[in-house]
Amino acid sequence: MNLPSRSGRAAIRTVLCVAAVCVSPSGPTVAAEPASDAAPAADWGSAPNPYFLPEGRRFGDTFPIFKDGQWHLFCMWMPHFGHFVSRDLLHWEKRPETPFGGATGCVIEHQGKFYMFYTGAQNINLATSDDLDRWRVHDKNPVVQGDDKLYQRANFRDAFVLFNEDEKLWWMLFGTRLMHQPGQRAGCVGVAKSKDLLHWQLAPPLWAPNIGPHTDCPQLIQHGKRWYLIYLQRHTRYRVADSPSGPWRRAPIRDLDSRMAAAGSRPATDGTRWISFPFLVTPKEHNDLGSWGYGGELAVPRQWGFQEDGSITVRPADEIVRAVAGSPAGRRKPLEGARPLIGKWDLTEGRTARSSNNSGGTLLLTDTPANFYFQADVTLGSEDMDAHLLMNVKPDLTVGYQLSLHPRTDRATLRAISYWDTDRVLETAPVKIDAGRPFKLRVFRSGSIVEAFFDDKAVLTHRLFQHKDGTLALEFRDGPGAFSNILIRRLARIP
Repeated sequence: MNLPSRSGRAAIRTVLCVAAVCVSPSGPTVAAEPASDAAPAADWGSAPNPYFLPEGRRFGDTFPIFKDGQWHLFCMWMPHFGHFVSRDLLHWEKRPETPFGGATGCVIEHQGKFYMFYTGAQNINLATSDDLDRWRVHDKNPVVQGDDKLYQRANFRDAFVLFNEDEKLWWMLFGTRLMHQPGQRAGCVGVAKSKDLLHWQLAPPLWAPNIGPHTDCPQLIQHGKRWYLIYLQRHTRYRVADSPSGPWRRAPIRDLDSRMAAAGSRPATDGTRWISFPFLVTPKEHNDLGSWGYGGELAVPRQWGFQEDGSITVRPADEIVRAVAGSPAGRRKPLEGARPLIGKWDLTEGRTARSSNNSGGTLLLTDTPANFYFQADVTLGSEDMDAHLLMNVKPDLTVGYQLSLHPRTDRATLRAISYWDTDRVLETAPVKIDAGRPFKLRVFRSGSIVEAFFDDKAVLTHRLFQHKDGTLALEFRDGPGAFSNILIRRLARIP
């Protein structure tokens, strides 16, 4: 992750403060509290909330490691590194903070000892531990830094270390810039090599695409016969190769997440799957179009899928889905009290809603919880129509939010609703949507947070502040369709 200059680091420490109310250079920002629910909890059942904001302090970049059945999540938690452990990805136990801090790093295990490589003042430092709780800072830090010959000293950070079996050497990747290049195109993934994890020599870059100012937080992983280079350019992005040395090609889908879910390029594996842990950006201005502000809650952990065409897909981790979707149902069925506002709807067993109208239709659900998990299989009758989940709406449908599925363009979009229904798109995600085929939609809504997972392959994340009241509605436009197997659970407050 981009580590600011010395003057900028004080601003980050201010934003990532212990108090719930923080002051940044742009003015005060307040940690968003989940809205209260109008409907009694028993009506909808109660599910655990997957979002995590320990002690009201915002998460920064995460760098996890899996050990002995537990996920160890290290994170930027100014002025130190935070450390949390979990077996189920829902309940997190705080462990001792490190006595030092900085920016993004990695933790590896070698011969019974743990090595943490982390960013200092635009260089790479080292600390070691025998148990992941007590850390000793290396007495000869920094262990790696730029030389202003190959790599800039002023932009040198975010170490990731792995053992290269072909060379029998340790590789350290880092985000940096090449010298003698325009700054806006100089970003590259640099490399240093070592035999003992202590003494490092700079090597030519692993990837220097000349396409952006940074390639922060790089990580190199192998799945099957392919290698994946994951990195940040605000979005989490990746490249694919048949060798750890490249050449690196762009996959059909370039981005793994949307811009409000940050720093998702450091996944960890339990030996069977890869999980990433982005944090949720908190905008500096609390409005739907607020500018990017560092730090926030831990997002829903993403479980990665590796496709034949080289693309990576993401879905909520299995543990999250089992815990939330499998939580006890309330007294109320999802469609109980539903009101058709437009067109004719066939409601079956309280969980399936079919609209047979060629022009579409709108079904208002009543008294749904403010903080919720929504799940349904959506089937659209044709390519040239849309399906919508409307959020925070009232019967006149003049305000609220519209989460849309567009099969012709294979896009999902989120935007506010207004009188003329032409508000700008807040966020978008590419996803394959086929007419006539059930499409899995999962939506988490907690306070200002909304995360929508599409067909367990893609995700859209945003913060919504403008409209806070209202309920849910189901809608089709320009064709018939069905929402089936609908499930709604009330999310508990953020732990």
